[in-house]
Amino acid sequence: MVNPVILILTVLIMLLSLGMIFAKSPISSAISLVGLMVALGGIYALIGAHFVAALQVIIYAGAVMVLFIFSIMLLNMNEERGEIDFASWKTYAALGISLGLTGFLGVAFFNWSQETGLPTPDIYTLQKIKEVGGNVVAVSAVLFSQAYIQFELISLLLLVAIAGALVLAKRKVD
Repeated sequence: MVNPVILILTVLIMLLSLGMIFAKSPISSAISLVGLMVALGGIYALIGAHFVAALQVIIYAGAVMVLFIFSIMLLNMNEERGEIDFASWKTYAALGISLGLTGFLGVAFFNWSQETGLPTPDIYTLQKIKEVGGNVVAVSAVLFSQAYIQFELISLLLLVAIAGALVLAKRKVD
């Protein structure tokens, strides 16, 4: 049985992500993203990953979002976005690529059980975390031994985000 608070936070995360996507102004999108990051930190805290929850709130909801909002204000992105043309082939191509990447990341980030088709339970329980020396040791052990592909994928994602921000900023200057 899943904790009902986790289910509530999950629904809140889904609503905030939709609010982030469909918001008319960039500041509203950024505020929705801040709420999403805090709710995600709440889920981490509820499952016992207090160190990751603290990092989520301090680094992402705090520092990174301040940088995002500062960038939005610096670029003076006040204009509203145009309507999405759902009949365009570009929309369908973007949707197909998004679904493909979601499937790829789902396979890359989880160890799927061959019998059940569900993610396999993690090897780090609360007891095991206490035995190895705490959350920091457990997170670093997984990050640098088992999750190095995911770590590199996140680095690639950040690099693409920086390149996209540079393209958008250059378009504003020209």
